[in-house]
Amino acid sequence: MKILLVEDDVKLGKATSELLAYEGCTVDWAQDGAEAAAMVKESLSASYDIVLLDWMLPGDHDGIAVLKELRQNEKTRTVPVIMLTAKAEELDRVLGLEVGADDYVTKPFSFREMVSRVRAQLRRTQWEKDDPTVRRYGKLTIFLNEHRAAADGKTLNLSPKEYDILCKLMEKPNWVVTREQLLSSIWGDEYEGEMRT
Repeated sequence: MKILLVEDDVKLGKATSELLAYEGCTVDWAQDGAEAAAMVKESLSASYDIVLLDWMLPGDHDGIAVLKELRQNEKTRTVPVIMLTAKAEELDRVLGLEVGADDYVTKPFSFREMVSRVRAQLRRTQWEKDDPTVRRYGKLTIFLNEHRAAADGKTLNLSPKEYDILCKLMEKPNWVVTREQLLSSIWGDEYEGEMRT
């Protein structure tokens, strides 16, 4: 298991790195946002399994900026991110989760709880990797066996054709699909209706 720890507090960063190494993890430790971004860029071929991210980092690249970059990059957008931060207000937690964090742990925290949360995120990720009937793109999920789609965990109310269109688009995220391709694959070659249906 490969973990990126982004923490500017040297004492906490060292203790967390050692604890995770004791748990059998490989830990890369960045002490600011720019260093974290560089590490992510260097390791894209063997991406991180999880990122532990402090919010308040030195310089102009705080944890929220790093989180946004992770979520905007196609290769890292699904990597679980746990915020480890002293920002304990409800508004801060909501912002962190809204921007794309998978979990939010406030400082000071129990190392045992932090390790348990890491394991929980990794279990969820592994289940998704092992299940070919689930497709994910950002906050959008399609459950092929259930003929159901969800956004941010909430089931979408889609017609059968809307669901089929969404499935087609999810086959190749970020690719352009023409009207002709959609009509051919969803309505079939015999369709004689309007192109803008």
